[in-house]
Amino acid sequence: MSIEVDGGRKVQGTLRIQGSKNAVLPMIAASVLCDGVTVIENCPDITDVYAMLDVIREIGGRAVYEKHRLEVDAGSVETGVIEEQKVREIRASVLLLGSLLARFERVAIDYPGGCSIGSRPIDFHIRAFEKMGAKIRSEDNILRCDTGGSLHGAEIELPFPSVGATENIILAAALAEGDTQIRNAAREPEIVELCRFLTAMGAKIEGAGSRNIGIRGVSALHGVHWRLGTDRISFLTCAMMVAGCGGEAFLEAEGEIPYMEKKILTRLGCRIGLERDGALIKQEGIPRPLSYVRTAPYPGFPTDGQSLLMAVLCKSSGVSLIEERIFENRFQMIKQLRRMGANIDYVSNRASITGVTRLHGARVVADDLRSGAGLLIAAAMADGRTELSGEHYIYRGYEDITGQMRALGLRARLSGDAGENK
Repeated sequence: MSIEVDGGRKVQGTLRIQGSKNAVLPMIAASVLCDGVTVIENCPDITDVYAMLDVIREIGGRAVYEKHRLEVDAGSVETGVIEEQKVREIRASVLLLGSLLARFERVAIDYPGGCSIGSRPIDFHIRAFEKMGAKIRSEDNILRCDTGGSLHGAEIELPFPSVGATENIILAAALAEGDTQIRNAAREPEIVELCRFLTAMGAKIEGAGSRNIGIRGVSALHGVHWRLGTDRISFLTCAMMVAGCGGEAFLEAEGEIPYMEKKILTRLGCRIGLERDGALIKQEGIPRPLSYVRTAPYPGFPTDGQSLLMAVLCKSSGVSLIEERIFENRFQMIKQLRRMGANIDYVSNRASITGVTRLHGARVVADDLRSGAGLLIAAAMADGRTELSGEHYIYRGYEDITGQMRALGLRARLSGDAGENK
């Protein structure tokens, strides 16, 4: 199975953007912290969610997902030992380490997996947990942890504002004894939403969205009913399709467009009309080149958006420069774009993109989630048919991606299928 895209059409349509992948995964991990039932509405229908739910069931919890409504009952969770292939398939499974350490004296978990976008060690997580009283050793690619009874609060300064480490520490600290302070914490909107979610469960957290987050441990948390916000990277993906293909789309969304994403879209030539329930994105003519863009932790331009932007710049009216500052393997997509006629040179973590007048369809392969989305944008911009394999990476973060493209007036389907993304 692969995704086929017949390119060369302008965007025209309305689309409701899915719930946030990067917010719901740590929320699923947070559900393990309480004995009650947690309900999350607007949950995206993506394979990463299913993988996390499989792990919850493996350790004894109950999880039901239907029509974007997720219900998790962790009252029956009986073990902190996870030695399962699903853990190696999804990076967010490492977040269960913080939740399980807060709940169980002994925890064992396979090293987490995910996309091959570069080295993503969990040293920051391990050092933080050790400061909180856990003893951790690696044995046969399994992390074995012992808290000696319970975790305690600690002063933790992260060498880099890692999103995963910040989330994991918050989860562990929610039920730890005493106060935990995180210095140089990540500030992403998904972390703010996680903190709001935990606060609704009874956690005591201050400073979410700042570089310093304080957590006062409580004795217990309770279940909560929550509605998930819009996925900002999915929003950016659809907006970049407008920027690259031209035309217009109304993207229904909850919440604000982050400043840097809005700035980049405007620099590309998009006009953005903000409304209460979303945004109207318009692009006339070809994209403008960007002299220099670098990825950075929030509020900078997100590394998850870099592949999307690179695809758009392939048909810009000049030369653009992108510097990748987060993950060293984000440029794997370049060789695929070159197959489509793109003119890109790169050295180390810098790529120079010279816009061409025409991209053409080709057979390409997705190496990770966001490169797959970037290649779909390029395919929509190209003349002729593009066949994309490695589509399973895309399903990790986008629900019914071919259906979303068709809602925007583009031609996309699964090969040998009516176009449904299952």
